[in-house]
Amino acid sequence: MITQARRSIRTAPVAQPRRRGSLDHVLVDAAMDLFASYGYRGTSLARIARAAGVTKGALYWHFSDKEEFFLAVVERVLGEWRNAFARKPAVSKAEFRDEFISIFETNAELNESNPWVSRLLLIITLESHKLGPRVLRTMRKVNHGQLSHLRHVVENGKALGVFASTVNPDWAGEQMWTTLLGSALLWYLHGPKYDLHKSLRRQAREFLRAWSAPE
Repeated sequence: MITQARRSIRTAPVAQPRRRGSLDHVLVDAAMDLFASYGYRGTSLARIARAAGVTKGALYWHFSDKEEFFLAVVERVLGEWRNAFARKPAVSKAEFRDEFISIFETNAELNESNPWVSRLLLIITLESHKLGPRVLRTMRKVNHGQLSHLRHVVENGKALGVFASTVNPDWAGEQMWTTLLGSALLWYLHGPKYDLHKSLRRQAREFLRAWSAPE
């Protein structure tokens, strides 16, 4: 539940630059819940204001329009996911195998604790014709970044001799990405009946087996 936001009291007689603070977090939390429930088009600034417990006019002190709200939500959840995956590349075969499986396990954990990255991608896909170019450019950049990261993982696996030299990093990265997103979608649809951790661990091991370099 979104807590009631407190309105800040401004006593300065002259205009001050807009300053971001704790209210921003309340507003972004409210926007996250609403975008998840009603999609992009179904979420209005008035609805965000009601959920956050502030006036619609107060929103413009923090965010200029709905696109900026959406981009703030994107940045919030991407920052959390980036921190979870931030690690030094593996330098040995054993270390790489552990790291590779952990990508899938971490993805499962993040989907269960904060599924917004996958949900954002689904929302963008379904409502791309309703979104402005700024949001689409941002999400496409995010998508390219995710694919690039997975390609680098595969390239490192090849360099360490874990993956065969014939493995195409672009294609392998796409397979990993579609597996991660597809498994998340199944989990959203079926809930606890679909064991996301078990499925993604199995997929990781299958990729390691299918792409492994000959001994």
